[in-house]
Amino acid sequence: MEPLIVLTAVLIIAAALLGGANRGAPLRLALVELISLPVAVLAILRLARGEAAIPTRRAVWPLVLLGLIVALPLLQLIPLPPAIWTRLPGLGPRLEAVTLAGLPVPWAPISLTPDETGRMALALAPPSAMVLAMLALGQAPARRLTALWLALAAAGLVLGVGQMAAPQGGPAYLFAVTNVGSLVGLFANRNHEAAFLLALLPFAAALAASGRTSRRGLTPWLAGLFIVIAVVALGVIRSRAGVVLAGPSLAAALLILGLGARGNGSWRPAAFLASALIVALAAVATFSLAPVLERFAPQANAELRFEAWPYVIAAARAHQPLGAGLGSFDRVFQAVEPLNLVVPSYFNHAHNEVLELWLETGWAGVALMAAFLIWFLRASFDAWRSSSSLTRAASAATLLLLAASMTDYPLRTETLAVLLAFCCGLLAGRRAPRR
Repeated sequence: MEPLIVLTAVLIIAAALLGGANRGAPLRLALVELISLPVAVLAILRLARGEAAIPTRRAVWPLVLLGLIVALPLLQLIPLPPAIWTRLPGLGPRLEAVTLAGLPVPWAPISLTPDETGRMALALAPPSAMVLAMLALGQAPARRLTALWLALAAAGLVLGVGQMAAPQGGPAYLFAVTNVGSLVGLFANRNHEAAFLLALLPFAAALAASGRTSRRGLTPWLAGLFIVIAVVALGVIRSRAGVVLAGPSLAAALLILGLGARGNGSWRPAAFLASALIVALAAVATFSLAPVLERFAPQANAELRFEAWPYVIAAARAHQPLGAGLGSFDRVFQAVEPLNLVVPSYFNHAHNEVLELWLETGWAGVALMAAFLIWFLRASFDAWRSSSSLTRAASAATLLLLAASMTDYPLRTETLAVLLAFCCGLLAGRRAPRR
């Protein structure tokens, strides 16, 4: 097995086991970032030599888009002369602080939190390396790497059994700050565990539909078993976003399974999975329906995120057109947070990536989001017209992660950022669609 495939697998394992929290574990994140460096170097060398598995012309746009994304936080760290930064919107408090301290006005970057922006720039290394690796490798190792993702998720579910048995905390929880008493698996947040499972359901369906059992052994059946267990786990996790997105995720999985079965003529895994899903959904409805519905009750929890969004929008407008710097949301929001929103819970993210990225990166970030969506829609259109179940799964998983980011911040974790990069790499290396 070639070194790039091995290192890519090691990166996936490291991201899954060490990257399940968005903060509070800097040494673990640093280790993931270090592991990503040789992956990026080998992939870049392979691309530069013209040895990539996909034509160079098809890799240009993803590489340009990736380069712009990586460059954005670096540009926010460039020190600017006082004549420039003092005229930028939103930086008035910085100037007032310097003036009150009686200090000379220094050169300063756009970012209000340079340390956090630098940390965010480093955090882009693992997902960037994953995109480069998938561009260089193509779809040849995709099946094995997908099976690795599913195996890691299954290990997280086994760990979750220990977490449910230890409601007061214990060694089954990988992070100090976590949802104690909940099934969080490899993460610190149960919503992120739910997003992880939802994104992997289409991939499990792709493996289940990938071939006849006589040729593929137990893989289709194990993938189908993973889907059933994941559905039950989603009922146990009781994430509201997970419950809402479970329907689209299962619909995508069943569609991928049906298209794959039609293509290879093997309907046995599809029939088995459909029957097992009925049993799993019946079990969830019997044992977890009431607790899940309680999560949607009006008196269950005040939706702080919805009440905070108008203040986030106001803060974002005050820092346009360049933004306040990646990672600056916490400091900026504290400056505008009204007293009626000051509660014991910690509101350190906007729980809406569009709003948070608009606040932190300005209109440049919005333009990059729009460019990514244009590329993603085109790539997804080709993926669903092709004969590859894995690229269809990558399209569905990407859409599910983006949807989860509208009310949460799953992509702020290294695990899900690398998974999204894996999906994007698969889409970039998609095969030509069938006519």
